[in-house]
Amino acid sequence: MKKYLLPDNVNWYRANMHCHTTCSDGTLTPEEVKEAYKAQGYSIVAYTDHEILLDHSDLNDKDFLAITSSEYSVNETNPSFSAIEANTPDWQRKKVYHMNIFSKDPHNTFQPATSEKQFGHLKERYADTFKGDGYIREYSIDGANEIIRRCNEAGFLVQFNHPNWSLNEKEDYVGLKGLWSLEILNYATECISGAEYCPYIYDEMVRNGMHNLFCSMGDDNHNRGRSLGHSFGGSTMIGAKELEYGQVMEALEKGEFYCTSGRENPPLIKALYVEDNTVKIDCSPATKIFLTGYCRSFRFYDEDGKEFTHAEFKLLESDEMFRITVRDKYGNNAHTHFYKVSDYLEK
Repeated sequence: MKKYLLPDNVNWYRANMHCHTTCSDGTLTPEEVKEAYKAQGYSIVAYTDHEILLDHSDLNDKDFLAITSSEYSVNETNPSFSAIEANTPDWQRKKVYHMNIFSKDPHNTFQPATSEKQFGHLKERYADTFKGDGYIREYSIDGANEIIRRCNEAGFLVQFNHPNWSLNEKEDYVGLKGLWSLEILNYATECISGAEYCPYIYDEMVRNGMHNLFCSMGDDNHNRGRSLGHSFGGSTMIGAKELEYGQVMEALEKGEFYCTSGRENPPLIKALYVEDNTVKIDCSPATKIFLTGYCRSFRFYDEDGKEFTHAEFKLLESDEMFRITVRDKYGNNAHTHFYKVSDYLEK
């Protein structure tokens, strides 16, 4: 009997879960972003403009869906890191929390855990639409958990963004509660730093008790100079019967998605299931597939550099939890989140 880890008999929709437009500090309008992403085969964009939650349902059509979302941030008051040279500005040494919030209701634009202090330079532009609950955010593990709690209670999924760019250390994210996902690739920051592909931080968070945490990818595109160079590199593939807001958000909440890197023809997982206590993967052409266990349980499959489209791994109780990575000949990776072995092993 097959037990599917990713849903069967659904449509797969390519999504960018992190995007900025002229509504905050991006260069392209929401309409221009829509057209650019549709041209590259995307069906979904989460418009995560800074500190403002806008309903972009007017952009929706039969082939495109806009997710109502926003990116929240909170900075340290004083820098954590000492300057080596006196001319290093304080802002470069301050830790920050950046979190995307995704509304389960497309028309819910009430902003939990925000206030005029965060709204700042956008206040004049959006004075008629801004609504917040007056909470003043603070940089601390307790402060971050309060933001997450308020957002969850208000009907939002919360994603933890680009931990390396944010200078986050283990003490800043182990102990977070109520997160929906970690952004394991922030494509724009990876383009400029080479340091924002971080599945190892996802593993660390799960191993420290965050067993229900998912992983996702996004572009964080600002399209400065009207360039598309930081677009189309980090995608989240969502499985749903139809391109309908409620179905898409339900799929995200339940973990019926995976994420994949690469601007053109990123690696795809076509089927993922357990049969006879064996994980079986069908995919686009790959050169290596990995099973990463909860602790030091690692296995891989390859064919001496040749491409293949199927792999199998016998599940072990000692794996405890596992995730799958599919790698193509260009070094791009498709990732699943962690699954609990006990949910799939037949005794």
